[in-house]
Parts: sequence; structure tokens; C-alpha cells
Amino acid sequence: MEDLGFILATYLITFGSVATMAAFIVRRGRRLAAQLPAEDKPWI
Repeated sequence: MEDLGFILATYLITFGSVATMAAFIVRRGRRLAAQLPAEDKPWI
């Protein structure tokens, strides 16, 4: 139980980093998708 703080901090840093990267990728994708003309968006 001595290392519990270290383990929790490591999990927090890891999941925080992954969440930050995912948010960055989604935000960038939306920005790039907004620049495409409508005929080049097959998902619409």
C-alpha cells in the first residue's frame, strides 16, 4: 500500500494524456472536415 499514490498518479497521468490527445485529434478532424466541400464528404 506504500506505492498506492504513485500508482494512482501514473494512471491519472496516462489517462489524462490519452484523453487530451483524443480531444486534440477530434478537434483537428472537425476543423479539417469543415474545409472540405460538401461533395467530398461521403459521411453526410
